[in-house]
Amino acid sequence: VYVCNKELRDYFAQHIVKFKKERENKILMKSNVEPYINSIPLYNLKAAAGNFSELQNVSDCEWVSIPSRYKPSQDLFACTIVGESMNKIIPNGSICLFRKDNGGSRDGKIVLVEHSSIQDPDFGSGYTVKEYSSQKINKMDHWSHLSIILKPLSYDQEYKEIQIYEDETSCVKVVGIFECVIG
Repeated sequence: VYVCNKELRDYFAQHIVKFKKERENKILMKSNVEPYINSIPLYNLKAAAGNFSELQNVSDCEWVSIPSRYKPSQDLFACTIVGESMNKIIPNGSICLFRKDNGGSRDGKIVLVEHSSIQDPDFGSGYTVKEYSSQKINKMDHWSHLSIILKPLSYDQEYKEIQIYEDETSCVKVVGIFECVIG
């Protein structure tokens, strides 16, 4: 970002530097990590804020501190969001805090979604972050999804909704519910 006005440029420079330092301090050195006491896992998956991401596996992770308003727990995790389709809420490259999905209504929530049939499920899956909505139908004694709509929240109008129809919904899994940007 470049600002022509020197005083305004100096003002922004102070805050941009501060943001970078805060982000760097989120990742803890291994010697300081107390899993789920002072930190949560930062998985090495890169969730796409766009369409589903390329082939990935979630393996070893780093550990990050979280905002003080959250108590570290095994239901919380973090990952990096790459792309511009959620830039009204999540800037490109942000580390975001998610809560593991335990079921229930997700309509209107921002979710981390895994689509297992995008790639071979033995070697990884595609991930995306979007606002969730679904249409359900009752079939005899149970309900099922007629469709799932994953909506971008971007200033760029080029991003379109991802619609997943009934025959594909079994390949889609909500992995986590977005809590906040932490870095």
